[in-house]
Amino acid sequence: MVLKEDEDGLVERREILQHWELGGKSLLDIGVGPLSIIAARDFNCRVTNIDISVTALKNAERDARAEGVADRIHYELGDATALRYDDASFDAVISYGALHHIEPGKRNDFVEEVYRVAREMVIIAELNDAGFMRIHGGTGEFQAVDTRWLERKLRSCDGLLDKYTGTAMTIYVLQK
Repeated sequence: MVLKEDEDGLVERREILQHWELGGKSLLDIGVGPLSIIAARDFNCRVTNIDISVTALKNAERDARAEGVADRIHYELGDATALRYDDASFDAVISYGALHHIEPGKRNDFVEEVYRVAREMVIIAELNDAGFMRIHGGTGEFQAVDTRWLERKLRSCDGLLDKYTGTAMTIYVLQK
């Protein structure tokens, strides 16, 4: 399998939604970005999108209104390491490039929380070392995710782990 990538080597969000057959599903999208709009507009998904930035959420809501999908996306201020949702609240939880924004000491909580609230699957798309250096370089603002740790952590969860390695990111899909 080969998934289409953008000019930075990032797997295109549409490819993830299509390949893992997420059409019509309820999604929790961690961190604002274009994935929610693509999922609602092109895949008829009902999306809850959380982020820790009020400004980012307001900008995302504005973009969803402009795309005509604001009625299918609910934006909430929230911390992915302490989700307020019941167990199995969403068909799928997607984190596209968000995990490296979480401080390293809370990443275990992040994985446990997204697994807890997912009914069918968890998808974590995260930069590999080359992708992290290309996108964030030596800014020191974020710390790369230890992908060996992430894979071990996901394998310790109950489910079947699928992995796709692209140029700049790896997609981990845990089917429950």
